[in-house]
Amino acid sequence: MDDLARIKQVLEEDPSLRWGFVIYRCTYGNDKAWDRFMKRLNKRTRLNLEEEGAGHLFERIDWCVQDDVRLSKASASDVRRRFRRWIKEGGEKDYWNGTARFMACVMVDKLDLQSVLKGPPPQELDTFGVGSVTLVSLNRKQGETLVGLSYLVPRVYSLLEDPGWENFAVEEGEVATP
Repeated sequence: MDDLARIKQVLEEDPSLRWGFVIYRCTYGNDKAWDRFMKRLNKRTRLNLEEEGAGHLFERIDWCVQDDVRLSKASASDVRRRFRRWIKEGGEKDYWNGTARFMACVMVDKLDLQSVLKGPPPQELDTFGVGSVTLVSLNRKQGETLVGLSYLVPRVYSLLEDPGWENFAVEEGEVATP
């Protein structure tokens, strides 16, 4: 099944829409490291989309980075509360409700940042998820899970929407690489 079929459909229906996870920056003190992280995320995402024949969708990605020093050392529960508030107060179209953008967000703490920067370069598919980020479900019962950066978009983004969280989430200490 084409991981991008639903995403393409929604984006074609409204060319003004953006997509991608909301990212919560929870580590501060090294802006250069953060910039390198974002470059790796963008490069890997672009490569993933190009490999799927959908490189043009990259220009529609909006990570909507929540950059607030008060998030420094925030817990997943803190991020979930902020994400819930972002959804309620956000100015995004209601059409996106029920899609992956509103089901989970990405939390990047110091360990996530370091794992991505120490992992393989973005030109290499990180099959083992050495570089990973924390995906926080809006649903508290689902919790959070580590996801290999190479699998974040479009794979996990698509799986989150259908068939759902339980099809990729892993036990604590493991990294999802579906």
